[in-house]
Amino acid sequence: MATATSRTPARRAKGELARERLKNAAIAVLDRVGYHQLRIKDVTAEAGVAAGLFHHYYSDLRSLIEEILDEHIANAEATEVIERDVSKGDWFNRLRSHYRFAVRNHADHPGIMRCIHQFCADDPVFRERWKASYYKRLQLLVDVFPFVFPDSELSPHEVRLVVYGLSGIGQDLLREYFIERDPTLLALQLSEDELAEWLAVLQYRGLFACNPPEEQLHYAARILTIKRHASPPEHND
Repeated sequence: MATATSRTPARRAKGELARERLKNAAIAVLDRVGYHQLRIKDVTAEAGVAAGLFHHYYSDLRSLIEEILDEHIANAEATEVIERDVSKGDWFNRLRSHYRFAVRNHADHPGIMRCIHQFCADDPVFRERWKASYYKRLQLLVDVFPFVFPDSELSPHEVRLVVYGLSGIGQDLLREYFIERDPTLLALQLSEDELAEWLAVLQYRGLFACNPPEEQLHYAARILTIKRHASPPEHND
């Protein structure tokens, strides 16, 4: 006969599987209808389980969604995982790896990203939590800025201004492309890798005031043709 101690790991594993099943179901429903239309019965129907199982693990929908968002935030902060295949000195590919992560999140789970925007708008506590995570990620670039640009005369506050300003590149575009489904943007028919590279190029140009190495570009090489003339060309109406 199994003892209480020997049964504990099995129960724990079964419980984790049930929680994952409910979370995956909630994510699928979120992607279809969004948070404000989400119902417990929709989640349990998607998961193929009884409502009682939901209430065994979660007190309400909010607690389930918060767990999903907690995992999303933790994944977004896992810089070593995101950059695992990139050398520290390869700044273009470091930027591209983060944009790939962001693009994939928006493409695979627009419901989660929409939910984040909704929570930020509706819940001051979550908004501060999300901002703290976002600024924590940006602080990594703020901290290395003096080493990347040793001749810079920017003050720490000015460095933060530059980093925070450039970090916004692509945020509105991703929301319009994957959440709002703007037809003008969708007409571009960009793959995830294409979109990530274009956004990485834009941020690289803004940060380093030059183009990334041409040999690293697979999709956005045409951007190298954007060059400023010695004097701006005349514009004739």
